[in-house]
Amino acid sequence: MSHTVNWLHLSDFHFGLHPFEQAFSAKKIVEHLKEAQVKGLTPDFIFITGDIANSGKKTEYEQFVEHLISPIIDLLGSDFLDKIFTVPGNHDLNRHVNEEFSKEKFVRPESRSFNPDQGSALRREMLVKRFEDFFEHNFCQSSEDIKSDRGAVVSERTIGSVKVGIVGLNTAWLCDGEKDKEALTPGVAILRDALEGISDCAINFVLGHHPLDWMYPPHRQPIESLLGAKQAIYLHGHMHTESFSNTLTGAGEYLAVQSGAGWQSPEGGKWRNGFMWGAADLHYGLIRFQPFSWSFPNQCWTLDGARFHENYRDGDWWVIEAPRAHTRPNYAPKQKSQPLIGWEIKDLTNLERSTEKLKEDESIAYFDGATPTWSIALSESIPRREIVGKVSNNFRPDAATPYVCVLLGAGCEGKTTALLQSGLEILRANRAKKILSRTNHTRPFSGVELMETFRSHDNWLVVIDEADQVAKEVLRFIDVGFDGYAGRIDFLLASRDSDWQSSGAKWLPWTFKAKFKEEVLKDLSVRDADLIVKSWARFGTKGLGEELALLPENERADKLRYYAKKESKGNSDAFFGALLMSRHGNDLLDHAQSMLERLAEVELPSGRTLKDVLGFIAAMHVESFDKLSFAALAGLLELSIPKLQSEVLRQLGKEAAATSTSTSIFTRHKHIAAALIEVLETKFNEDISHYYIDLAISEVQRSKTEQVIDLAFWRFEIAERLFLSGKKRLAIDVACKVYETDKSFHLLTKLASLYRRQGNADEAVRRFRSFDSKPSHRGFYFEWGVCEGIERNRTENALLAGYALSDQSETGSLTVENARMYLSGLSECCDKLHIAFADRIFSDTESACNSLLTILKKNGKTNKSENEDIISIFAKDVAKRRKKLYGRVEAISIISHMIPKLVPYGIALEVLQIVDADSMSFMSLDRIARNIELLQ
Repeated sequence: MSHTVNWLHLSDFHFGLHPFEQAFSAKKIVEHLKEAQVKGLTPDFIFITGDIANSGKKTEYEQFVEHLISPIIDLLGSDFLDKIFTVPGNHDLNRHVNEEFSKEKFVRPESRSFNPDQGSALRREMLVKRFEDFFEHNFCQSSEDIKSDRGAVVSERTIGSVKVGIVGLNTAWLCDGEKDKEALTPGVAILRDALEGISDCAINFVLGHHPLDWMYPPHRQPIESLLGAKQAIYLHGHMHTESFSNTLTGAGEYLAVQSGAGWQSPEGGKWRNGFMWGAADLHYGLIRFQPFSWSFPNQCWTLDGARFHENYRDGDWWVIEAPRAHTRPNYAPKQKSQPLIGWEIKDLTNLERSTEKLKEDESIAYFDGATPTWSIALSESIPRREIVGKVSNNFRPDAATPYVCVLLGAGCEGKTTALLQSGLEILRANRAKKILSRTNHTRPFSGVELMETFRSHDNWLVVIDEADQVAKEVLRFIDVGFDGYAGRIDFLLASRDSDWQSSGAKWLPWTFKAKFKEEVLKDLSVRDADLIVKSWARFGTKGLGEELALLPENERADKLRYYAKKESKGNSDAFFGALLMSRHGNDLLDHAQSMLERLAEVELPSGRTLKDVLGFIAAMHVESFDKLSFAALAGLLELSIPKLQSEVLRQLGKEAAATSTSTSIFTRHKHIAAALIEVLETKFNEDISHYYIDLAISEVQRSKTEQVIDLAFWRFEIAERLFLSGKKRLAIDVACKVYETDKSFHLLTKLASLYRRQGNADEAVRRFRSFDSKPSHRGFYFEWGVCEGIERNRTENALLAGYALSDQSETGSLTVENARMYLSGLSECCDKLHIAFADRIFSDTESACNSLLTILKKNGKTNKSENEDIISIFAKDVAKRRKKLYGRVEAISIISHMIPKLVPYGIALEVLQIVDADSMSFMSLDRIARNIELLQ
C-alpha cells in the first residue's frame, strides 16, 4: 500500500501582465504535466500559492482558468478540480477598494478581526471586498472558505491509506504595497483553529503566499510554533525563487517550501520562470523536491537545482527529512560507561565456538522455522546457501570507503540465517574485524549512543536485520564521517525486499560516501536444495518428513524445488512455504495442534497464555493484515514492548510459531496461520471473532492516551476488509464493539454502511435515529438517508439527501464526487416519491437533479461515470420530451423549493429534530456546477 503523496507546487503567475507569454508558460506547464503522467508521476494535489492575477481583476482570472485550469481538468478529469487548492497573494486584490484601511489597527493586541467567528468575519468584510474577484472567479471553490467565519480553507483528504490535512491562509489580508514586510498576518487564532480542524493526519500542508519573515513580528513566533506543533509543510511563493528549509521550534519542526514563479518575465529575460514538484514518503519520513525552470535556449523545462545544495541530491530529486515532533532533551548526567542495550559484540573467536553440531531437537526446531540465533545459524549442521559466498566476497579490507551490503528477500526466505553466516565468513577473511550486531529489531540506530563502543576498537562490521527502519540513520552516520570516529565501519544489513522499497531505503543516496551493493535471495538452486535435504536426512523421518522420507534419495531435492516453484506463484514466503509443504504437507494441522497445546501451558501476567497470543497473531496473518505492531500487541497484553519481546516473542520464535519485521508481527508462514486458526476453531472450540474485537477495542482505547499510528485501520478498515472478504457477520461484530467503545458519528456511519450492505438497513435506521448529536458531516446524513430509503421511508431519504447537499450540513465545501453521489441518490428517491404521491414537484426535482448531473458529468478522458446510465436515460427522455433539462440556477431553485414540501407527507420526528427543512441553501453546489459549466 502506497505511503507517498505527490504534489505540484505553482505560484506567482501574474496573469494580465503579459497575456501571450503567460499563456505560453501555462501551456508548457500543462504539457510537462502530461509528460510526467506518461512517466508515472501524477499529482495527488496541485497547490497554487498566490499572485494568480496581476491586479486582482476578473479578466485576469478568466485567463488563468482558460490557459491553466481548464487544460489541467481536460488532462486529469473534472474530479481533479477538488484537488486544486489556491490562496491569494498581494497581487490578487483590488488596491482601489477600501484603500484607506489601517494595518496598524488590524494587528493591535486588542483587535478582534482575525478570530474564527462570525463577529470577526464581519470586521474582515472590508478586507474581503478587496479580494472579491479572486474569490468569485479563480475557479477553485475551496478558496471561498477563506472569506467564511473560519477565515481559512480547512480540508482533510485521503490518498490511498494516507490522511492528508490541508489549510489555506490569506497572508495578504493587510497588503497595500507599502512596507508590507513585517506588517502582515493570516491571523494567529485563525491558523490555530484551522490546524485543530485537521486531526490525526499523517501529513499537514499549510498554504500561504508570503514567507514567514514577512509576518508582523509579534505574530511570527506564534505562527511558527503552531506550524511546528503540527510538523506542517508550509508552501508559499512571493519571492519568485525556489527554496526549502527545516525549522525547529519549541513545539516541533516545520518545513517551509518556496516555489519559483510560474511567470515573472518574458523568455530570455534576466529572471527564469519555474515551478516545483514535491513528494512525501511518509513511511520513511522523507520529503523530495524537483525544481524546474524554463530554458529559453532549449525551449523546454529543465531540472534546476542551482539553489539547492548537492548534499541533498539523490538523482533527479533533492531529499530532506520530514518535520519531526520535538522531544524534551534528557539533561540528566550520563554515566561514563553505558551497557549496550539491544546490541551485542562478537569477534571471530566467539563465532567459531558457535559452529559445533546441533542437537537433534535444536535442528528439528530450526527446520520447523524457529528463529535462528548465532549458535544455530553458524552450526555445521546448517547448510550454507550460495548467497553467503556472494555477500562475503563483496567486503574488501583494503577498500578506501565504507562498504554497505544489504541482503534482500521475501519473508521467511532464509535471510537471517544467510546474514549471520555471512558475518562469520567476513570475519574469517578479516580477522581484525569485530561485529556489532543488533539483537532487538525495534532498537534504533544511533551513532552517538554507540560511539563509546565504536571507540573501543578500530575495525567494525555492523550487522542489522530488518534494517529498513534504520537505513536513514545508518546513511546519515556514514555521510557525517562517523561523527569523527577514525576507525573503519562497514555495514551488513538485511530486509524484506518489499519493506526496503516501501520504506524508501532503496532510493537513498547510498553511494555518495560509501560503496553499496544489494544482494537478492530468491529461488532455490539445485546446490542449495541438495544441501538442505542432506541436512534434513541426518535426522531420518523427523528431519525429512514422511513424504520426502519415502522418496528415493536422488529425488528429494527435486521435490523440494518443485514445492519452491509452486509456492513462488503466491505472494511471498516461497522458500519457507516449500520447506513446510515438503516436511509437513500431510501433518500441518497436527503440527499446529501440538504447538498450541505446548503454548497453552505458558501463562502471562494478564491471564492470557502464549496460545492466546499466537491466536491473535494467526488471526491477523491469515487475513493478510499487516497492522499488528509491537505497540498494539504489547497494549493488548498489558506489557511493555521490551517485556513483550523477551517474554513472549522470543518464546514464540523458539517454537517456530511467530516472527516479526521491524514494524509488524506475523506467524512464520501463512500456511501455519491458516492451520492454527482451523485447529483453534475445531479442536479448541475458539470463537476467532474475539481476536479481532479485542485487538480493535484495545487500540481504540489506547489511542485515548497515546498516538496509535494505524488507528484508522482499527476503527474502520479492519471491519471493511473483513466484510469484503465475505465475513460479514464478523465485520459487523467488530464494528459494533468499536462503536460501543467510541460512539463517534464516523464510526456510526461505517457501522450503518455495513448493516445496510448486509441487508439490515432497519438496524442502521434505528441507530441513526437514536444518535444524540448533530454532526457537521455530509456523509453521515447521506448514509442515513440511503438507509431510510431502503426501509421505504422516502420522505426521510429525500430530506436527508437534500441536507447532505446543503451548505448547512457541513462547513467545508462540497466536492464534485460527493455532489454526483448525493444528486444521484436524491434523483432516485424523488422518482419513487413521484410514483407514490403523484406530486409534480418530485418529478421536477428528479429532472433538476439529473440536469445538474449532466453538468457535473466526467469529461471523456476519465473513467466511465457511475451516473452515466442515469444521464443517458435522462437525455433520451429529454429528447422525447418526457423530461425537462433545466439550467443550473433553475435546477437548484427547484431542489430548494421541494425540500420544505416533504414535511406534509410525513417525516419521522427524530429526523425533523436534526434537519430543518425550511432553512437550506445550496451555494456550494451552485459554485461547483457553475465552475464545471465554464470548463465545458
